[in-house]
Formats: sequence, C-alpha cells, structure tokens
Amino acid sequence: MSREILLSRDSAKFIEKLSDEEKNRIRDALLQISEDPYSLPYKKIRGKKGLLRIRVGDYRILYQVTGNEIWVVLIDRRESVYKKLKNK
Repeated sequence: MSREILLSRDSAKFIEKLSDEEKNRIRDALLQISEDPYSLPYKKIRGKKGLLRIRVGDYRILYQVTGNEIWVVLIDRRESVYKKLKNK
C-alpha cells in the first residue's frame, strides 16, 4: 500500500535546485518511504513529536507520517537542515 507524499514549499524548491543525479537519489528515497515509511534507517527528531529523518548521502529528509500521507517537512544538507528546523 503506497502512501501519498506531500512536499512542503521549501522541500520542493530545494529539490528543484539539485542536479539530476541528486534528484534521482532523493526521489528514490521518497518512493521507498511512500511504500513503507519505516523501511529505511530512520531516526526520531528529539523535541518534535512524530518527526522522523532519513539520510540520503549528505542530505536529510525530515518527514511525518499521518494516516495515508507522508508530509515532507524539510530537505536540506546535513549542516543546515537542523538550523532551519529550529526556525520553523
């Protein structure tokens, strides 16, 4: 059973700026979590209820699972994703 992936505006903009190879890696990870959001090694984000993250190379994908939807809150490089999360 596949879940619907919903991207935040920031996530969509970030993906647009990536090279084709990087876009494909992110897309593959998103497709995999749409099938099973817990299939890839994930970690819970402390202090943010229900927020999970997966690692795709130097990038981090932060997402929440709600029913049949997966809300991708933020995608960015490791060194800046947590700073941006603090500001949200």
